[in-house]
Amino acid sequence: MRHPRFGLHARPLVGALMCTLTLAACGPAEELDAAQGVPAPELGEKQSEVVYGTDNRQDVYAHTNATLRLRAQQATVALMNPSDFNASNPNNVTFTGAALGSAYNLCSTERFRDDPTSAFCSGTLIADDLVLTAGHCVTSASACTETRLVFNYYRTAAGSLQTVTTADIYSCTSIVARQQGTVNGQNLDYAVLRLDRPATPRFTPAPVRTGNTALTVGQNVAVIGSGSGIPFKIDSGGTVRDTRSGTLDYFVATTDTFGGNSGSGVYETSSYTVAGILVRGETDYVTSGSCRVVNVCSETGCRGEDITYVYPAIRAFCAATNNGNTQLCSGLPPPPPPPANSYAYTATNTNSAQQNTVDKTLTFAAGDVVELGTCGVDGAVVDGDSFLRLTNSAGTEVANNDDSCGGRGSYIKYTVPAAGSFTIRGGCYSSGSCGGTLVWKVTPGTPGGGGSSGSFNFSASNTNSAQQNTVNQSVTAAAGQVIQLGTCTVSGGSGTGDTYLRLYGPTGTQVAGNDDGSGCGTLSYLTYTVPASAAGSYQIRAGCYSSNTCSGTVAYTIQ
Repeated sequence: MRHPRFGLHARPLVGALMCTLTLAACGPAEELDAAQGVPAPELGEKQSEVVYGTDNRQDVYAHTNATLRLRAQQATVALMNPSDFNASNPNNVTFTGAALGSAYNLCSTERFRDDPTSAFCSGTLIADDLVLTAGHCVTSASACTETRLVFNYYRTAAGSLQTVTTADIYSCTSIVARQQGTVNGQNLDYAVLRLDRPATPRFTPAPVRTGNTALTVGQNVAVIGSGSGIPFKIDSGGTVRDTRSGTLDYFVATTDTFGGNSGSGVYETSSYTVAGILVRGETDYVTSGSCRVVNVCSETGCRGEDITYVYPAIRAFCAATNNGNTQLCSGLPPPPPPPANSYAYTATNTNSAQQNTVDKTLTFAAGDVVELGTCGVDGAVVDGDSFLRLTNSAGTEVANNDDSCGGRGSYIKYTVPAAGSFTIRGGCYSSGSCGGTLVWKVTPGTPGGGGSSGSFNFSASNTNSAQQNTVNQSVTAAAGQVIQLGTCTVSGGSGTGDTYLRLYGPTGTQVAGNDDGSGCGTLSYLTYTVPASAAGSYQIRAGCYSSNTCSGTVAYTIQ
């Protein structure tokens, strides 16, 4: 998750792209110089970190404050890739990152030159199985899967690292809440990650600052993390420059922090509570002859380091989990009661909602438009990566969904072809654990039917996946109606071979297509909701995958 350079072994491409595209303060990376004294940048601008005045960074063993040492030992994590360490001996994990001096071509005068550079970001344990970090550190479910959260990454004496075992290393199972960008005028960068198991009582969460109020200018703050990827350092010499009290999205301080400190917990030293998350700052290192040195600014110089206030992250977490953590959410308004048309569930090892699911059976009328989800319906809540399936009274699956609403929630919209009972199956992606509140909404069909249905037979060959030589059928649909069509799933649909269906709108542009429908093998099924401005004639085009030959009956309903 950082750009390979100065002898560092190459990282996975996705990590390099993340740092390149988000342009945020990632791990040890080639940093861009920032002009001194400029206004705080938007999240899209790449900035790193720097030393202000005296370099106040200290190893954990060397810091005089017992409470800050405890926060480093018990609540701080280093975010790493599996390739950043060697766990072949589970009782003595070693770290494979290049030494700081060689990784950055540092001059012999620079500090911590022999430290390994294994971390790409930092984080803080804030509950039994929750870690707070920066949103640009873990940007997707796949990035979460590849991330390891490592405790005990600190020195116990000069030249000695605390022994790390595999019991100190956790996996990220889901992103519970995340933001990276400007939302409602707030420039935010945070993520709350769920671990694969509770870290307590082995480790102790750090207390989090409550209340949505600004810090004060001149207030002392401390930061703990893996600047430049090295073992945890404590800097307790920072002061707040700008509170941004008008927006309460981030504050600016003079912390001595580096790339790799992204996601670090920033503490109020008056209470030792986490007040913010380190996200952006000044350039790390500058050239001095043939080598590089730490970039040093005066206490009042340069632009300062940007630290996202912790409150927006906690507020988002509590909203996503219906105030699911008493300690973190106790000061927030109680969540609204779940809708009557809902049920809460938790599940694990459901094989993508094919076993161990939590089910609900409902009866719908012909033409009913059913919406259901852990997102996309008012009152729906998701915690983790949900997976939903809908089956009819015969046990045949008619719809499913994994990821919707721009995240890991699930949403299905289905028009009922014939009255009957249907079963919602609530589960989780793959073998993971998840939960939430599943809500359904039913919009009755138009009185007297208000829709239409039909079918047509076809036999085709060499259609280039339904782009030539197709068998076509035109239908008319009104705004808001749902078109369902298929050689499977829709009553009357059938096929032999590998069918392929496409649907074209009134302007002649394709609006939907399907090759292999869920649970249909090589047959096809799709559904499409007509937008408000797109009523008119639609054309169904039936063909075969690639240049193959196939045939069947395309059935459709419009409700």
